[in-house]
Amino acid sequence: MDTKLKSSRKAVLCVSNSVCVVSVCAAVVLGCMLALLYHLNGSWHESIDALDAEISRLWMFEVIAFFTAIVTLIVSMWMTGERNEKGQIELNWFDRIFTDLQLTAGIVSGCCVFMICMAVIDALVGNPWFADRFEMLTEAQQKEYLDWHQVYASGFEPQWLENFLIISGLILLVSFTLLVLLSIVKKLKARAFWKNTIIGRFAWYIYEAAKASDDVFWKMMIVMVAGSLLSATWFLLIPVLVLIFIFVPKYARKYAAIKEGVREVKSGNLDYKIPVTDHGELDRLAMDINEISAATSIAVQNELKNQRMKTDLISNVSHDLKTPLTSMLTYVDLLKNEGLDSENAPQYLAIIDEKTRRLQKLTEDLFEAAKASSGAIPVEIEKIEMTSIVNQALAELEERLASSNLEIIFTNKTDDVFVMADGQLLWRVIENLLVNVSKYALPGSRVYMDILERGGNMIVLEIKNMSKEQLNISADELMERFKRGDESRNTEGSGLGLSIAKDLTNLMNGSFEISIDGDLFKASVALRRAK
Repeated sequence: MDTKLKSSRKAVLCVSNSVCVVSVCAAVVLGCMLALLYHLNGSWHESIDALDAEISRLWMFEVIAFFTAIVTLIVSMWMTGERNEKGQIELNWFDRIFTDLQLTAGIVSGCCVFMICMAVIDALVGNPWFADRFEMLTEAQQKEYLDWHQVYASGFEPQWLENFLIISGLILLVSFTLLVLLSIVKKLKARAFWKNTIIGRFAWYIYEAAKASDDVFWKMMIVMVAGSLLSATWFLLIPVLVLIFIFVPKYARKYAAIKEGVREVKSGNLDYKIPVTDHGELDRLAMDINEISAATSIAVQNELKNQRMKTDLISNVSHDLKTPLTSMLTYVDLLKNEGLDSENAPQYLAIIDEKTRRLQKLTEDLFEAAKASSGAIPVEIEKIEMTSIVNQALAELEERLASSNLEIIFTNKTDDVFVMADGQLLWRVIENLLVNVSKYALPGSRVYMDILERGGNMIVLEIKNMSKEQLNISADELMERFKRGDESRNTEGSGLGLSIAKDLTNLMNGSFEISIDGDLFKASVALRRAK
């Protein structure tokens, strides 16, 4: 809720409470004044016209005060109960007092308000207001009233202190009664009236303890025995029957829903969810069944994904092995037919050498990927300066990057570039990323390499480039083994570079991430900062 709205709500509530207290106090005082005038005017057979006019005027003010109190009380009851961000009524410390105690205190306070009326009447007798009305009586009538007053007069002196104490006590009693009433209204709005009674709190505690227990047998026994004992008396039979008609259909529907859910899961519908409305015994059973079906669904999806990956892996490896072998066999047959003295023999041998090296590189990548994935590579974590390794990799791959007409823009955005890593493995990760850039980056474009901080405890190497092929593939798929941005697989490479880089980074307790935004490819290597 908006802060200004909360403030205005509190202001309206404060004003309505104050006006309500003043109106009730005014109505009490005016009622006492009317009672006193009625007594004066009813002590003899003939009434006095002046007093009748006074009574009529006081009745007008009494009605105004009464209706003002009613209206402001309704406004206070409507405005009380501030809601939090979750839309729930917030209860303060006074609201958490047992409702039984609050009702008792409120009733006592209300009774005290009526009891104080006698003191108010006594205080009115000593005021100038009463003296003016008293002079309207005859001497015989005055004597009669004074004789009556002597019996009930308190004799408290001084008079101003008596008036102050009576009015203060009246305001306090009315304010406390209103506070109790609004607290009960707030509990009703928050649906916490029953829980805050002594009996309700005890019953709720027993209910929660029984609901949290998994011993169904004893729950049923307790409920059935309690129902039998209660229904043995005619005046409790009806409430027991009402509870049976309320709760039995509710639990029967839950049981039917669970039965239907089990049937759906059994038939293979693993996405079916049994509705859960509470935290009772049947609801917890429904949640367990939902979790089992969700876990089974995830396991099935993972198995299907693994099967697809295995199929793709076999297909891609077969393709990458078959392509160079086919070329090698073709040119070996040509050499056999034409002989080593043929003028094309050097060209054939060069192609055979190229395909042999490609086949060797693929075999080495397969072996390295297997070792990196299993963690069989020895790792020596030490303090490493990242910038020097990046510069070394750029120098060794300078010719290859230049052949693709790529401009490398390397920026160090942090002062401290020392990380905890294995030097050889880190160099291999950076080499794989730069080789990947040389194969798939758009020729003639710029490649950005940045070293920056993340979270104060990590040093990150980011490499960004534009792809020459359309990247209609997700980052997760591109991270899989034998996956390439070039789905036609016409480019050089095994599709293992990113997978190896990720596994090697994980071995150094770092994290490796890639992201794709259109044709923008970004790879990030994050390692712990050296202390």
